[in-house]
Amino acid sequence: MKITFHGAAREVTGSCHRVQTGDGTVLLDCGMIQGGRERHERNREPFPFAVDRVDAVVLSHAHIDHSGRLPVLVKAGYRGPIFATEPTVKLCEILLPDSGRIQEEDARWKIKRLKKKGEAHEWVRPLYTEDDAMAALERFVPVPFDEPHDLGPIGSVSFVKAGHILGAAIVDLRLGDDAQRLTFSGDLGVEGARLMGAPQAVECPEFLLMESTYGDRSREETGDRTEILHRIIEATIDRGGKVVIPSFAVGRTQAILARINDLVESGKLSGVPVYVDSPMAAAATRVFELHPEAYSEEARRLLRLGDQPLEFPGLRITSSVEESIAINKSRTPCVIISASGMCTAGRVKHHLKHNISDPNSTVLFVGYQARGTLGRVIQSGTDPVRIFGEWYPVRARIETIEGFSAHADREELLAWFESLGGPPRRTWIVHGEEDAAESLAEALASQFGAKVDVPHKDQTFSLG
Repeated sequence: MKITFHGAAREVTGSCHRVQTGDGTVLLDCGMIQGGRERHERNREPFPFAVDRVDAVVLSHAHIDHSGRLPVLVKAGYRGPIFATEPTVKLCEILLPDSGRIQEEDARWKIKRLKKKGEAHEWVRPLYTEDDAMAALERFVPVPFDEPHDLGPIGSVSFVKAGHILGAAIVDLRLGDDAQRLTFSGDLGVEGARLMGAPQAVECPEFLLMESTYGDRSREETGDRTEILHRIIEATIDRGGKVVIPSFAVGRTQAILARINDLVESGKLSGVPVYVDSPMAAAATRVFELHPEAYSEEARRLLRLGDQPLEFPGLRITSSVEESIAINKSRTPCVIISASGMCTAGRVKHHLKHNISDPNSTVLFVGYQARGTLGRVIQSGTDPVRIFGEWYPVRARIETIEGFSAHADREELLAWFESLGGPPRRTWIVHGEEDAAESLAEALASQFGAKVDVPHKDQTFSLG
């Protein structure tokens, strides 16, 4: 048996790992690369393996950096099943068609710009279309948590709650006749999250793939993150500005809404319009509300008391483009939560365009910004910044609350590894920029005596 790392190797996005046994091949995730000027070219590169020889895909969760190239895979000829938890399937039914629409819109926008310049545009094509995404969704097979699912001669798979977002799973594979265990952490959630439960422990496997997004650091802010959020919103509203929060439609948006709900319910925040300007986020929030069993104990307690943690006075869900435009035309101070979380696409770029040069406004980052993304550029202090091909001076206040990240930090990653009860025979560190991955690998080796590798892209290892 062997494993090859085709993505999220010494970088955060593009999760894709291929496990080959004597009886077949399983692909763990098939995510889109986000960030960096080369992302468009990299996402279009042919898969470095025979697509028709993959027998099954196992998807850890719905985020686009884990699921976003599934339509490309199916378009390239994949005809097997895509196994995921039921909430992940429901979220992908929202995310993947939306991603296809974005690809089509981006292509139309590029064609328009090229035509304006009098340049050739016939070569411009979307990475995939909404119809391609719908075709991929036909291959999805929902699997319950904590129940082994047969993969035929390859073995079996079980999904364990990872706590990262709704439906996120730790993938536990049993491979071959001797049922050797390979566990893929997926993206691990945080302890004490306001909405989602903590990641569950699993028994120590022979082989482990472990994420390392925050493998080299802990969340830095001190004090209650709800209070920090309150102070930032209150100060911006007092200045007459707007708070623009780039936020992933799935997971982060719902976590922020739960915290603002606390502020409204306690009377600390009132009369402030809070816009969720993302049809995808609105649809995802409805899916969250259908699965309260995945919530944290505190969130379930509120539900028992009749308090919906994702609904409060002042919340306004926008769906149409006209409604989105109206937010920017209005001079009323407000909070705008909009996707995408790394500012790579979507309506948030329009809100940044209209507010980033306003000294009364605030751009508040509440999640990880990958290298090369517009979010990382803004967060790092670059001035001016380029949005839709135009340069804008940065006059708004730039704030970050890392505690809202849905990723476990260094201490939580180490604690989860320790909960395995001993080091696996071999561990590979994925889904982290090189410094973060190397730092976590060194810690696992020194503290637990683990045999750890940080793979390079397309590197293959034996599972002997």
